[in-house]
Amino acid sequence: MAYFNGPTTIDPPPAPMRPYGIFDVALGPMEFPMEPAQGGGVMYVPDVCEDDVFLIQMNCPPTTGAKTFSSVEAPVSGAPFAVMTSYTCGSIGFDFAEAERRVRLRMALREQRAVERRIWQGQSNGTLGSIPGLFAGATNLGSAGCAVEAMEILEQTLADNAVVGGMIHARPGMAAHLVNNHQIVEGPGVRKRSILGTPFVFGQGYSGVGPTGQAVDGTSEWMYASGRVVIWQAPVWVPPPGQVMDRALNQTMLIAERVYAVAIECGVWAIQVTRTCTTAGGGS
Repeated sequence: MAYFNGPTTIDPPPAPMRPYGIFDVALGPMEFPMEPAQGGGVMYVPDVCEDDVFLIQMNCPPTTGAKTFSSVEAPVSGAPFAVMTSYTCGSIGFDFAEAERRVRLRMALREQRAVERRIWQGQSNGTLGSIPGLFAGATNLGSAGCAVEAMEILEQTLADNAVVGGMIHARPGMAAHLVNNHQIVEGPGVRKRSILGTPFVFGQGYSGVGPTGQAVDGTSEWMYASGRVVIWQAPVWVPPPGQVMDRALNQTMLIAERVYAVAIECGVWAIQVTRTCTTAGGGS
């Protein structure tokens, strides 16, 4: 006959995969090209944003005039910011290696959401400082009556601006409306794409607000189109667990930090979309 004195502590089940999001679509995350960039950020001149194209008449009589030369593309930059997760280990008594494993796992599962927050809405009035969203001040394309119209306008905007490598950003809940309107095609890999092949980013860290902070309401929210998103990351830093133990409370208080920088090429455009619509051919 077995006697029980309470539950037995065992290892947790394997962690789930991180959610689909910006890390599945962006270029990166990749290592910083050099260590000073972790403190000062990165800047470069892209190759894909100039939209000039010219036609030259070839029939007789000969064409007069001079060929036009396009200007150098404007540089893009990414300022550094840090993502942090924390872990307090108390009376349950994990050893230092287990506590460090757990705080690193929290980082692995949550850092994408933090980067998505930086891209869309940023952080205002945070206890560790305010940081603007990279979508703040995006070009406002107005409003769309339903998901299909929003896709039409966003895709056409990317085409009109000759954006190569562009993507469309929305909150996860918008995926249901886009699927119902036959706007999402699978693959390759885990990527979700539009009919034209433009990848979707459905970010758990995205808030759905407009480019000047316009709130989500009961019927509408915002979607964005952007050029390519490029992400750099530093190694995860965790202080030695033995050095961050509060011996008075018998607690190990760990943090994991990673420095990121994000650049967006070619521009950002926003549209307010009504989630459901009843117009003819509009879907729902």
